[in-house]
Amino acid sequence: MINAASWVDIDLDAISNNIKTIKEYIGNTRLLVVVKANAYGHGIYPVAACAVESGADFLGVSSLEEGIFLRQRGIKEPVLVFNTVLPEQAEDMLNYDLTATVCSFDAVQALNDAAMKMNKKAVVHVKVDTGFGRFGVLPEHAVEMVRLIITNFENIYIEGMYTHFSSAMNKNITRKQFNVFLSIIEQLESQGYKIPLKHVCNSAATLNYPDMHLDMVRIGNLVYGLCPSKNLKINNPAKIYSKIILLKKLPKGHYVGYGSRFKTKRPTTIAIVPFGYYDGLELLIFQPNGIWDSLKNFFKQLLAGFGIVSATRKVKINGIQCNILGKISMQNCVVDVTDIKDNVFVGDIVEVNARRINLSHSLSRIYRRAGQVFSETDTAFTVSKVDTSSNAKQRRETSIG
Repeated sequence: MINAASWVDIDLDAISNNIKTIKEYIGNTRLLVVVKANAYGHGIYPVAACAVESGADFLGVSSLEEGIFLRQRGIKEPVLVFNTVLPEQAEDMLNYDLTATVCSFDAVQALNDAAMKMNKKAVVHVKVDTGFGRFGVLPEHAVEMVRLIITNFENIYIEGMYTHFSSAMNKNITRKQFNVFLSIIEQLESQGYKIPLKHVCNSAATLNYPDMHLDMVRIGNLVYGLCPSKNLKINNPAKIYSKIILLKKLPKGHYVGYGSRFKTKRPTTIAIVPFGYYDGLELLIFQPNGIWDSLKNFFKQLLAGFGIVSATRKVKINGIQCNILGKISMQNCVVDVTDIKDNVFVGDIVEVNARRINLSHSLSRIYRRAGQVFSETDTAFTVSKVDTSSNAKQRRETSIG
């Protein structure tokens, strides 16, 4: 079910320019554009097609299903699946010419068996766990794993080897992980094993450690304007919008939202916006990382209680920041428009500040490219039918209250 009153506006020209800027920065190093998680909320197929057109050498996805989705829509470029393959998925990996991540012999055996049946080779990248603690063979076993694959599995082609940095902004941790990875590569090369594609860098590492670019970099956040950069001109390609569906006057001392957590301190005009936590507006549930984070959160909440700092979520209406009141609902939020009540109307467009990667698939997504506006369908672009205009001044009346 589509939420027709809310939408994401995505500028594919900005995404294309970001990719071209990154390619110029990395020079001859290959570029893998990460389009997992629905391209961080921007739409996997439109972004993948734009990335390929803009010069991406590889695409990166999390799951087999994402890879199949791209293949079924005509994407022919190499697609690396980051999650390791289940044995029962091996045939589909080969049927759709997807590149598998391997870090266990179960996956290697399944891919080799499937490839043997099809009289082809399974293309794989071996992942090494240099400190992230998720996917990857441990460093002390990596060299032996590569040797055994090459000598015992004739239908496996090791195209690449990679690792994942746990904290790319921390120079010491990142250097340690990189040195472990380099040591493995050096051991392999000393034994005559050459890996064509070696890659370690995400967006932050690509910016901070040019010497770590190796044969390929994997860029996600930077493509979508989610990673700050002093070195590159990167643009934000997306904005999230909704519309006011009701205006209402509340008296002083009236509660707002679940749990009665907010009470009006004055006669208040509120706007109801049909955008809630189901759509991607976060509830700001705090998960501290250790004692220091817990202390910071405690003092932030304390200062907010005294009005010294604001812990209030905001939206933008007619270019003016307005506070969200009370607890955010599943599919609605309540906005204080008291200070602009004479210039706000039902139907006014509201710019919402939400994390794009968390956005619901129910939101319409419209795309701008070369002066045209499109909407996404399962297989192609069509001329958009999403109403992104404000008809507010034809609907001036507020509700009775």
